[in-house]
Amino acid sequence: MKKLLSIAALLIFVASTAFAQSEDGKASSGSIYSKIGIGYPVDLGNTAAQSMGLMGVSFSETFVGTMANPAHWGGTVYGLGAGSIGLDSYSASTNTATAENTNFSVGQFQLQLPIIRGELGLSGSFSPVTEAKYRTFEEQTSINSQGEPLGYNIENRGTGGLNRGELGLGWQINSNISVGYAASLYFLSMDDSYVARFPQSPYRDANFAIETSGYGFGHRLGTFIRLPDFLQDDDQLGVGLSVNFPLELNSERKQTGKIDNGAVNLTKNLQNGDGPIKLPTKVGGGVSYSPSNLLMVGVEGLYEGWSAYENDFKPSENQMFTDRYKVGMGVQYLPYASGSTKFLSQFKYRAGASYDTGHLDIDGQQINTLKFALGLGIRSPRSNSSIDLSLEYGIRGTQSSNLAKENIWGVRMTLNLAEIMFFRPKLQ
Repeated sequence: MKKLLSIAALLIFVASTAFAQSEDGKASSGSIYSKIGIGYPVDLGNTAAQSMGLMGVSFSETFVGTMANPAHWGGTVYGLGAGSIGLDSYSASTNTATAENTNFSVGQFQLQLPIIRGELGLSGSFSPVTEAKYRTFEEQTSINSQGEPLGYNIENRGTGGLNRGELGLGWQINSNISVGYAASLYFLSMDDSYVARFPQSPYRDANFAIETSGYGFGHRLGTFIRLPDFLQDDDQLGVGLSVNFPLELNSERKQTGKIDNGAVNLTKNLQNGDGPIKLPTKVGGGVSYSPSNLLMVGVEGLYEGWSAYENDFKPSENQMFTDRYKVGMGVQYLPYASGSTKFLSQFKYRAGASYDTGHLDIDGQQINTLKFALGLGIRSPRSNSSIDLSLEYGIRGTQSSNLAKENIWGVRMTLNLAEIMFFRPKLQ
């Protein structure tokens, strides 16, 4: 365990160092499309699924926690904990400009405990649902009060998003069927700031910020069906389904700061005060098949009804949202399950790909994403804990209609802690 934690600390240090160094040449930012609405959706599941282009609704691992499907919690045997971090590099280009930036993010944290081992389990977690982290910069020219041209630039930065704290139960009814339920409290916190600078004039900088906050209560249900010996001895078919019900946030918006310096009016036509933000139904489902305990393949899909999204503060943006469909296919290989003691047999190997139609339709262009992923699981030599690493490459958006096309490289690391008090030590 100490060796595993040392590896995790080293990887966190390397990721943090890379992030710090990247700030010299790149902006600390994420996708430009996170500027629309309340941020870009964050897909979270179990750590194996992230390396396979999947969510994880159709399979689970005994020693790895999962948030994808509440029904999986019913099979909890050992106390499990998980936490993740990620580093993404974005290279965006339009027909007239290019930009590069990086984004360091903290993913989900989860604690999964058995109440009745293998029958009733509890999960508590905190995770991001959407993330807004963007920066835009533009240079403009206006006419000052003396009728002379005035050059200035405007920088717009956004941070924040929607987060979720969740508590739920899973019940394994019998060896074939499990169900689960989770209740959630959602927190919205976003800052959208504007700064106008006048480098060649005596005018002072002008700035203002738009702050949006809110909260709401959500619910989701899940079911999981396992069919052992489906086609042959020792194989298994898994079928999973998870449903997030529509959510309404009680939100507040306010504007702060100086918005007019006498030379350039930065006033926005904003709808401030109180108002609702409505989020859509989310349905995820899939099928996994394991011909043996060495190999698993899975196909999963996601539907989100974003055409029903409403934001009382940004009614003009509502028409940009469209229903989202995502499909992924992945494979997992666990050579150590054969009993092999070779060095390369001690790891978990994963690969997959996904296609996402996206939830945005801008000027008739749907912002889709094609993503590929590779994963490596590093097992602890002394326990069932592990570190899961994944490398992702994705292409998002289009340059049509002068929109941005993004090439995205991502690295994820998740530390999975599995309880060891129930293991009997080997005799020395």
